[in-house]
Amino acid sequence: MIEAPSLESSIANRIECLSGALVVPPPKGDANRSVQKSGVLDENGSFVTNSITWRNNNQVNLAPPMPQADDIETLEGRYMFAGPLFGHFGHFLVESICRLWAVEYLKDKIDGVVWVPKFQNRPQHVMNVFRPLIEMLGVDVPCINIEDPTRVETLYVPQQGFGMFEMIEGAPEFREWIKVKGGKGVKPQGEKKIYVSRSALPPARGSLLGEKRLEALLEEEGYAVFHPQKHNFEEQIAAYKAATHIISIDGSPLHLAALVCDENQKVACIARRAGNLDQYFARQLKSFQDIETTTISALVQNWIPETDNRPSRVSFGEADFGAIYDHLKDGGFINGTTRWESFSDADRAEMMAELAASQKVGFKAYVKP
Repeated sequence: MIEAPSLESSIANRIECLSGALVVPPPKGDANRSVQKSGVLDENGSFVTNSITWRNNNQVNLAPPMPQADDIETLEGRYMFAGPLFGHFGHFLVESICRLWAVEYLKDKIDGVVWVPKFQNRPQHVMNVFRPLIEMLGVDVPCINIEDPTRVETLYVPQQGFGMFEMIEGAPEFREWIKVKGGKGVKPQGEKKIYVSRSALPPARGSLLGEKRLEALLEEEGYAVFHPQKHNFEEQIAAYKAATHIISIDGSPLHLAALVCDENQKVACIARRAGNLDQYFARQLKSFQDIETTTISALVQNWIPETDNRPSRVSFGEADFGAIYDHLKDGGFINGTTRWESFSDADRAEMMAELAASQKVGFKAYVKP
């Protein structure tokens, strides 16, 4: 049985060098499955364990079947395998960059880095979207998203050095790579105090109930509301580097902040969903940048679409605003002396009506079985 790798000690020697290996993407036309059959087969057709991307003890990819000979392309030169290229921003920031630590160890040995699509939906568009960010993280070799099974002349396959959940602190080599390279070519530019908001995201994205009210309260405290999706990657990095105080609901932007911030910055993470995700972000920020994050888990209710049966990425968390105030005040993020009020029944009813109108579906309180 294959076991997930440990990231607690050095992985510097966990780079395989293969001749004539096959890089196999997921099949074209297949669905976006949570687990895909893709990765690297050696010249004898055996699945290369280092090409597995793990999420805790679960594989993101399984051994692919051997492609038909007529379907195999060839790529001459020396390349490094980086794993699946996610189109989702958060998964990209954790799972698609998890092998890039090895680029520094392979300087002058590789002609480029290759990924496979997480699934075959506009793979070149996804590559073009993320290529600038990959470069801002210090990767200065060509990047390729491989759509067809490809036999590579020389292929380096490093072990994953970072990942979701219990892999969130990363391996020593990954953390060192981030310290040296993460956003170092981008100059800080932006407001000193920012609140990273979800309120301008498309309707089918979950958030915190009453986020507009939270924005107004924080603006009174001198915070600028920052909508990262309205800025390019360089502007996002510049804003995170410039801020002395960052408050954010748990979400993908904090993964980017953890890659580019430093120990002199203050960060607070407000949970919008169950699962201790605020704690995972805190662990990443501590491990990567030695930032002691103020975590705020003040959920009192999850509101889910009437058609759903459990909280998900489209649900809305209702938090105790008084508890949020307490944590932010104790953490040195705000100065106001009037504790924030929780929602009245009328406030809640009005927000739920607005939510139903914007989402085009009613919401109900989640009752745990």
